[in-house]
Amino acid sequence: MAGPSRPIAPPPGGVRSDVALAPFTTWQVGGPARWFLEPSTVEEVQAALAWACACGIPWRPLGRGSNVLVADEGYHGLVIRLGSGFSQVSVQADEGQGLARAQAGVPCAQFVVACSQAGYGGLEPLVGVPGTMGGAVAMNASAHGKAVSEGFVAGRVVRADGTLETWQAEAFAFRYRHTRLHDEGVLFLDGTWRLEPVALEEARSRIRELQRWRHEKQPTNLPSGGSTFRNPGEGRPAAGALIEQVGGKGLRRGGAEVSVKHANFIVNRGGATAADINGLIVTLQERVQTQFGVKLVPEVMGLGMHVGTD
Repeated sequence: MAGPSRPIAPPPGGVRSDVALAPFTTWQVGGPARWFLEPSTVEEVQAALAWACACGIPWRPLGRGSNVLVADEGYHGLVIRLGSGFSQVSVQADEGQGLARAQAGVPCAQFVVACSQAGYGGLEPLVGVPGTMGGAVAMNASAHGKAVSEGFVAGRVVRADGTLETWQAEAFAFRYRHTRLHDEGVLFLDGTWRLEPVALEEARSRIRELQRWRHEKQPTNLPSGGSTFRNPGEGRPAAGALIEQVGGKGLRRGGAEVSVKHANFIVNRGGATAADINGLIVTLQERVQTQFGVKLVPEVMGLGMHVGTD
């Protein structure tokens, strides 16, 4: 979405201009953000969103940059990267269970480990999700049958005009790879989860097993965006299996390649562009649609561009 050629008011403190986004994404591709903020406080987030709203400037959040494809031309809007200023996690006992609180910038793996060390678990499969808790909540991320919405109690959010609100779990309207946050353009700040007690060694063993599985099955040695497509469901094969059956594994375009290790991953083998990656996404969609009549829906979100076919 194009924004105004210049804002009607100077940006608030901390907002920088023309910041390269590729280093902040797991694919390591994409152009610059017209405006960029790495906030340290909730007040900075509120001020930046209120400014963007008043100026008609589009905005998007960014965590660790997985599951996002930034256009080669960049993004003519405000990118808010919730990093070190929003990276706290705490766990305490509460009526025989654990109550874990995590800010949006906490990596999923860090959250899982912190909970297990405190003696609580249930969301161990999230250790393999490459993003942050903010991104995981926004898309209701899941792995090995466990979704981040399980045990979720409530969270704080900021609306596009800077208004701060607290939502209970049901208000997020969690469903497969989607929440109300997307529908209304709302930014997740932090949340709480209720977890069950777990023996430390049991949790550690499970985490090691999940990490080993991920390194064996997924291309963790090359830059990727994470899983490219949602699984079709309704008894159909997984997206990776469908891609394999249409000869997609190893397919290349420029520096981008459909991973030979897991077909639902597209990797950057060096010098890939967003156009290269998106070209492969479209090709895979077309092949699967033609052969199986199944429309693969990208999990990847576009920043400054549309991902895949309409």
